[in-house]
Amino acid sequence: MSGLRRVRNVRRSVVGAIAAWALALLFSGCQEGGLVIAPPTTPAATPSVATAAPATGPVAPATGAPARDLRAGDYVLTAAPETAGFESSGGADDPDSSLIRGEVAECVGITGYDSSPPSDETAGDTFFNTDTNEIQATSHAKVLSANQIQQNADIVTSPLFGDCFRGAFEEQLAGEQSEELTAEVVAVDTSFLPRGCTALVRTSMSITDQTGTYSYIFDTVYFYVGQVAVELTVTNIQDVPPQDTEQGFIDQIAGKLTNQ
Repeated sequence: MSGLRRVRNVRRSVVGAIAAWALALLFSGCQEGGLVIAPPTTPAATPSVATAAPATGPVAPATGAPARDLRAGDYVLTAAPETAGFESSGGADDPDSSLIRGEVAECVGITGYDSSPPSDETAGDTFFNTDTNEIQATSHAKVLSANQIQQNADIVTSPLFGDCFRGAFEEQLAGEQSEELTAEVVAVDTSFLPRGCTALVRTSMSITDQTGTYSYIFDTVYFYVGQVAVELTVTNIQDVPPQDTEQGFIDQIAGKLTNQ
């Protein structure tokens, strides 16, 4: 193995561990429900009125199968032509990685958030690129009431969601910095909307450890259709996830969501 290749492999290993740390911070902080997020200074135009989902995303059907007839495992990302070049490992230990909580709902101006437990939920496999080992994708699915699906869609399509998402993440990061490992949110962008999903939030981070400073980018893609909620997370180092690859993942999940 050449010296350059060896250095690159070490870097991938280190950055991969840091990336896992960053995602764990985000997910654990959201699960506890203890974040206190100050609403942005710009108020929502219609705080308690549902915001329509974008026309380019999936539209929730007027009627659907009862929640008890739906299986969350039917809607996660699975091995298929869209994941060619990726290997898969087991699902996450805790499938409940969603940022959508009452605090974020309140931050964007949605009142009366329904936090009832799902009738079914699951974590899909983790897919990682076998060539670069830098691109990873995970998915989580929940079967919820139609009311919860609508509320969540209203949250992620709110013009305030990017600020509220960033506030939740930065508050969690603030208590986890150390001399060995620091992280900074550089940007949160919600302007990019691929076909087939309800919303996408792109988070760019700068992470520093004893070996150097790295750029880390993760996209969280939201799907709210019928009575099924799916969150797809696609991560990459130094650059945004490849659009064609990510769109393939989105197309697979969007296609599954039509079968309810």
